[in-house]
Amino acid sequence: MSQPEAHTAYILHRRPYRETSLLVELFSEDAGRVGVVARGARKPRKGATPLEPFRPLQVTWAGRGELRSLRTSEALGAPTALGGEALYLGFYLNELLLRLCPRFDPYPRVFGAYRETLAALASGGRDRPLRAFEAGLLRELGVAPDWGRCARCGTAVVPEAAYAWEPEAGVVCGACTPGQRPYSGTAVLGLEAAGGELGPEGRRQARDLMRAALAPHLGTRPLESRELLRALRRGEGG
Repeated sequence: MSQPEAHTAYILHRRPYRETSLLVELFSEDAGRVGVVARGARKPRKGATPLEPFRPLQVTWAGRGELRSLRTSEALGAPTALGGEALYLGFYLNELLLRLCPRFDPYPRVFGAYRETLAALASGGRDRPLRAFEAGLLRELGVAPDWGRCARCGTAVVPEAAYAWEPEAGVVCGACTPGQRPYSGTAVLGLEAAGGELGPEGRRQARDLMRAALAPHLGTRPLESRELLRALRRGEGG
């Protein structure tokens, strides 16, 4: 009998299943998002690798259908050290992958970007690595807008102009819309450059514009990680 194929993976989410098991969502380098049952994982076993987020693992699974059976898991390193706000931003990355990546579709470039973004968060990075990850994820999924041109007339985005966002279309210049244009060309081009350097206002605009771009793909259910991060920031402010 052949041995199951080994995969490099991270855990995106886990929850209890029956008395001693876990339902685990994995994001693997060569197989994409995979749901597995980790039987007996809630029973303490000496020397067992903890099934926790942000730790690179080598795993094997077996079975067919939507949910596979986890056979083995081995740590490939220590978990990425995320604390405070960075921890919630890590959960945000996980939630994006859970909500946007279909099961069994491999996205090796997204996997590499995820690993790099976790490292950047652990080193104190915030807006720039997050925007770069979001922009890259939309690009790999084939739903990224053209940040460099007006979606209606095709003119190039320029730093000194202001732009609007139209769902289902993209960035729209002043000549093509009579409404408000809340996004500077500098902020738009920061996304086009996958996270260029921006000042505080430019970072805020880029965040809001990226949220607008993600919204139709995420659906109406709020992201839990965003709500938790807001609560954390309110607590720190108060």
